Amino acid sequence: MVENFPVTQQEYDYPSENILVSTTDLQGRITHCNHAFEATSGFTYEELIGQPHSLVRHPDVPPEAFYDLWATIGRGRPWTGIVKNRRKNGDHYWVVANVTPIMQGGKPKAYMSVRYKPSREQISAAEGLYAKLHAQRQSGRHTFKLHAGGIRALGWRDGFGKLHRLTLTERLG
Repeated sequence: MVENFPVTQQEYDYPSENILVSTTDLQGRITHCNHAFEATSGFTYEELIGQPHSLVRHPDVPPEAFYDLWATIGRGRPWTGIVKNRRKNGDHYWVVANVTPIMQGGKPKAYMSVRYKPSREQISAAEGLYAKLHAQRQSGRHTFKLHAGGIRALGWRDGFGKLHRLTLTERLG
């Protein structure tokens, strides 16, 4: 995972009406971004274009979140999650990230991300989830995983979830 520094642990409060938009190529390099993304990230447009989107990755975000993101959008499915991003000066800002593959011929050809400001409750829940993921990684005992932006229980706890994920044909059978 990319380690981005500096990190100040100071939260940057951006206007809630700002919608942060960017597009990336299949390798995650930024090909376009709007002014709100530029201003909130603290980078200039020139510093962002052509750079990996991981430039704004905050080291507090568990690697499992990015693995889930790439696994989901790589299959052509949209992904939504609460993400802590890093600004150029090391401060951070929280977003509800909605990442959607731009499809061509049934395969992703680029990705578009539209982000907005989460509520304090959503941020608290994300911080709790980040802590649980870290504890799981440290202990080696996994009771849940991230899947398509959601949380999926593992083992016997996923019994009803498996039933829910059956196709109509499988359910009828």
